[in-house]
Amino acid sequence: IVPLNSQSIEIEAKSFYNCRALVNLVLPQGSTADDSTTHKHSFQRCALLQDRFGEGAGSIITGLTSRFERFPVHKLCYYHSSTT
Repeated sequence: IVPLNSQSIEIEAKSFYNCRALVNLVLPQGSTADDSTTHKHSFQRCALLQDRFGEGAGSIITGLTSRFERFPVHKLCYYHSSTT
């Protein structure tokens, strides 16, 4: 789990390429990912994330940075579960 109020993260190309299990993740605001169309982008073939947020790395990053935007209680539970 990325700690609450962490600095933004830059996710390079192919970082999570073909990852079939990644789904429970929150990224800090301002995080970026390689969204290249000429080679494998950061989340290409991450089926669970693509099903939830769409094919492009940009839409996945938006989803992961704003995951709890309208769900403050969920946010508290998520971060509390990582420390207990």
